[in-house]
Amino acid sequence: MMSGEPLLSIRDLCVRYGPALALDGISLDVAEGDAVAVLGPNGAGKSTLARAASRLVPATNGTIHFDGEDITRLPAHQVRRKGLIYLPEGRGIFPGLTVTENLRIASSMLPRNRRKAAIEQGLEIFPSLAARRGMKAGMLSGGEQQMLSLSRGLVLSPRLIIADEMSLGLAPKLVDLVFESLRRFKTAGVTIVLIEQFIHRALGFADEAIILSRGRSSWQGPTKNAEDEILTHYLGEETAPAR
Repeated sequence: MMSGEPLLSIRDLCVRYGPALALDGISLDVAEGDAVAVLGPNGAGKSTLARAASRLVPATNGTIHFDGEDITRLPAHQVRRKGLIYLPEGRGIFPGLTVTENLRIASSMLPRNRRKAAIEQGLEIFPSLAARRGMKAGMLSGGEQQMLSLSRGLVLSPRLIIADEMSLGLAPKLVDLVFESLRRFKTAGVTIVLIEQFIHRALGFADEAIILSRGRSSWQGPTKNAEDEILTHYLGEETAPAR
């Protein structure tokens, strides 16, 4: 049950890509400290929802409120400064820069007197990154690049993270590492919106879930109520196997 005002509140959100309607009237509340899984087959609108909430794509209709403030028309960099951080699939790092340089760029949104400590905090959470702080990000393994993406989010002391398919293309052990890292954020009180291909892993992590189908909400509710028959009905053969 949600107590008080939601940290993120989306109402009747529509997004168009030219003539195509990618999201059609999506509404979603995310309580502070909760994790919400956004599920659905390829093309359902999951990443569009993530990018629209982060203000990386414009809303055609509807509203987005973060911490009670209407951010529907705010530029993405202002939304990021408010503590709503989008972690994209594809890792979202600068491969030609070193680990430290990647973190330095991320920390540039912070006041100068907080940047150095934030960079060190970003390295401390992943010791293997600290050992490679001078290495070009493009030379890291896939798992290490994903760690760097998470660290880039961490340095900004986020209030809400939208994690978009962060386990995509990773080996099972690295998928475990991604979920372990996200759990650290959640334990620290960070609110998480999780877009994830591994349905059962996402349901095991999240408190609430929303299932999208063709840009519309097919089902919403507590993950404990998202039984297999519901997933089968809405996702069919697209459902990823449990891991």
